[in-house]
Amino acid sequence: MPIGNFLRKIYICRTYIINLSDNSQVMVMGLEYLVKDALSLDYERKVESGIRIKVVGIGGGGCNSITRLSKQRINAELIAINTDKTHFSIVNAHKKVLLGEKVTNGHGTGGNPEIGEQVAQLAAREIYNILDGADLIFTLAGLGGGTGSGAGPVINEIAKETGALVVSMVTMPFKAEGKKRWSIAEASLEKFRENSNTLIVLDNNRLIELAPKLPILKAFAIMDYLIGDVIKNLAETVTLPSMMNIDFSDLQAIMRNGGTSTILYGEGNYYTPQDAVMDTLNNPLMDIDYRGASGALIHITGGKDMSLQTVYRIAEGITSGIREDAEVKIGARIDSSYTKKLKITTILTGVHTPYMPRRSAGIMESTNEIENLISIVS
Repeated sequence: MPIGNFLRKIYICRTYIINLSDNSQVMVMGLEYLVKDALSLDYERKVESGIRIKVVGIGGGGCNSITRLSKQRINAELIAINTDKTHFSIVNAHKKVLLGEKVTNGHGTGGNPEIGEQVAQLAAREIYNILDGADLIFTLAGLGGGTGSGAGPVINEIAKETGALVVSMVTMPFKAEGKKRWSIAEASLEKFRENSNTLIVLDNNRLIELAPKLPILKAFAIMDYLIGDVIKNLAETVTLPSMMNIDFSDLQAIMRNGGTSTILYGEGNYYTPQDAVMDTLNNPLMDIDYRGASGALIHITGGKDMSLQTVYRIAEGITSGIREDAEVKIGARIDSSYTKKLKITTILTGVHTPYMPRRSAGIMESTNEIENLISIVS
């Protein structure tokens, strides 16, 4: 129903109340019309968002993630940046940027992050032009090698120069790959932190604990699925209309100067929202202390039967362990595909991870039942 007709009916009801003596009866009739018309409005209309999102895969690991993201229908431009020309043949992205072909002859950096840093600096203008115009930029990289560890922080710095909100998602190497690779990863991690608004760290070593017998390609598929799901959830939080809205300015307020940040998400049954809360706060991929969090942005997606009380109980459960003076923003969206199911995406600031000093960093906690993800890719 057009909003004009809706408002006219309310006006007619109010006029009718004024002109008649039996106000109580008319008031009931007016409320009945009001409720009927309100419930007939379409709250699921999809509105085109002006938020421009770009996801950048850097190096072999980052580009592999981009290829898997291309299958997850993420509303973003996918960009692959690498020094290995041969690897590009299996990468699926909207745009591909080959770095340092004259320096490496298209054969990669040989695991040398200094070369990765050099070729990224040489291509700074080209990278800036590709990234410019985005409001939100995700950068993805596997640490420990040459391109991801060396070129990644440079690309992040360029991304911040465009004025976009920059969220980095990086993976630490397997410890069995040796101390040298781990040392390179730690050094790069500090540089990523300096050039990101929010840094999210994942640990490949936890995959060994979660799926010890799973083939390596399927194990990495789990990690890429989780990365894609977090990006998709976060993008949908600010690009799709909601009953309780969280806009891009809310996201910026939480993440641009949020210091240490983490992104949590979980799913649960409509009838047991407490299980969804536990799923969200569970941390299967990384140890994290969220008790001192200073801010929380919570977005909940559910079916048409999701009640305001359910939204409140979930928000209360998630924020019960953080600081009493924390800034909290809550959003909720109705999605008809979520029959009796809930999805929660949460951004927390002011958290601590043992990988970094307390002053900055972030950990992505995939709390979306790992066993189910393993069955998806098996």
